[in-house]
Amino acid sequence: MPFHVVGPKRIADAGRGPGRAARSVARVDARVGLRVVLLLMMTLGLSIPVALADDDPVAAYLEAWRDFYPTRAFAYGDASRAARFEDFGDRALQAWLDLNRASEEAAENLLARQPSSSAGMDLRVLLTQVRRERSLWEQDRPRETQPQWYAERVSQALTHLLVRDQLDLRARSEALLQRLAGVAELCDLAIERLGEGNLMRSQRALKVLASTRSFFDEGLRALVRSWPGAASGGFDGAIDEAVAAIERLEAHIREQILPEASGVVSIGADNYAEKLLRRSAGAYSPQALLAEASAEMREVRQLMRAEAARWGGGAHGGGADTLLEAALEAMESDRDDSGTAFLQRFRELTFAAERFVEEHALATIPKPTTLHIDLSPAHFSGAAVGGVYPSGPFDPQADTLFYVPSIPDSAPDAAREGFYRSFNTHFNTMIISHEMFPGHYLQYKVAVSEAPALRSLFPDGAYVEGWGSFVEELMLDAGWADNAPLTRLAHLRKRLENATRAYVSVQVHTAGWGEDQVLRFAREEGLLAPQFAQNLWQRAVHSPLQITDYMRGYKQFQRLYARRDPAVPLRDWVDAVLRAGPVPVTMLPL
Repeated sequence: MPFHVVGPKRIADAGRGPGRAARSVARVDARVGLRVVLLLMMTLGLSIPVALADDDPVAAYLEAWRDFYPTRAFAYGDASRAARFEDFGDRALQAWLDLNRASEEAAENLLARQPSSSAGMDLRVLLTQVRRERSLWEQDRPRETQPQWYAERVSQALTHLLVRDQLDLRARSEALLQRLAGVAELCDLAIERLGEGNLMRSQRALKVLASTRSFFDEGLRALVRSWPGAASGGFDGAIDEAVAAIERLEAHIREQILPEASGVVSIGADNYAEKLLRRSAGAYSPQALLAEASAEMREVRQLMRAEAARWGGGAHGGGADTLLEAALEAMESDRDDSGTAFLQRFRELTFAAERFVEEHALATIPKPTTLHIDLSPAHFSGAAVGGVYPSGPFDPQADTLFYVPSIPDSAPDAAREGFYRSFNTHFNTMIISHEMFPGHYLQYKVAVSEAPALRSLFPDGAYVEGWGSFVEELMLDAGWADNAPLTRLAHLRKRLENATRAYVSVQVHTAGWGEDQVLRFAREEGLLAPQFAQNLWQRAVHSPLQITDYMRGYKQFQRLYARRDPAVPLRDWVDAVLRAGPVPVTMLPL
């Protein structure tokens, strides 16, 4: 399941630090850069809060970010951005890049004199974010080279507007009209700017656009029929314009991009190495990641054999691997077979996990629990199916949306069998720790309420997925699901999958592996379930760095936990990890 993060709250002042003279110099240097930042914000037409401190580049950046990315800001709870849509035109983009450069300089100047503190940690998070933005716009150049980038923006333009209950119907109607107009403008920008693309990613973009267009043309019309403005026909005209613009973009991709599209899926060995180094804060080269993934796979395979032996009562029959195969078959055979039963199981597991965490004093859970669990809705077509969509720091008490993956009951038998074998009962029992308690739901809930905003808005991927993976094990060690052999085996299989993801990512982008090699390796070495084996190739191509976060983060949390003072109660340790927010694990003050 995909994972999304959010979060803010104004950060605290720098607090204790160097002497008064040093702090004065830092403020003078920072003001120079920040005057440029604020001037650029005014050039962009961005609002500047009166209370904004001259020496607070974090606050300045967050305000500008909310204006440049209003869809994302609204998804994170900022209702004031509901009726706005992204402007990626030349003037707005240039001002945004200038602001990022100025913010980078201001943060570096302050950080050079900043003690090891919460404010210093925030400056490091800010630096990572502005460098990520500069890399996106200056090197990746999605406006010119990535059809899928446009498709993702279009497909997710209305998602949170339709599912979050932050606005009354009239305000939501106004916002819908503005966003539909924004979608049409973005499609026209794509036709103007988009000149190339990768074949596989362009084909995926076409599927996403077609799915979104179909939803706009049919599902959206039905959904808003009772909204204010429907009687006047205002929605129909706006939907017609958005649908026509998407059709024009689809035609542009088919006629102008696909004929010349490159069939190479790799982003290039040098580019991959650079991005991996940046994403891991200098910790990993492709070679180092490959070596760690290989060692992890060997270790986990041995643990899986031992767990299969525990399941089989110590009998080996035809050998350890034969017994492991039988255990995996038994695991996959224990499953639901309908959407209704599947959803009900996830709801029951979620609240059982919440009770378990409280009863075993594993973490402090904020009350009330603000959570909505449902099957992935129809209007998520073209976006990720299934996932955790947290409330965000701008409205931390709003519901977190937990959309579980789904497959229509009318789907072909083979497809349904593959889906439910993958999402079997033991896997679901294990993965609820990752997704809900004490995983992503609790992680988000605490972070958006207690950590500085930018840590949740710009999270460290290894912390996010590493924590989810680590607590699968934490829960089982505490006795979750009675630490049943097949449930523990499901965790180990997931851990093996995480290592497989990292290994395959390196091979696809540095050694030229193709789909057949990936699928064969996933099945034979990674022992992936049917659904996950099929998905791995797509994820390796479309999310090459993100899929390395799981193993890298898990290993980091393993090492951090091994250093834990045994005199500190486990709940206190977990609470401290979560209150810090999703920062690089090496920055955690533990």
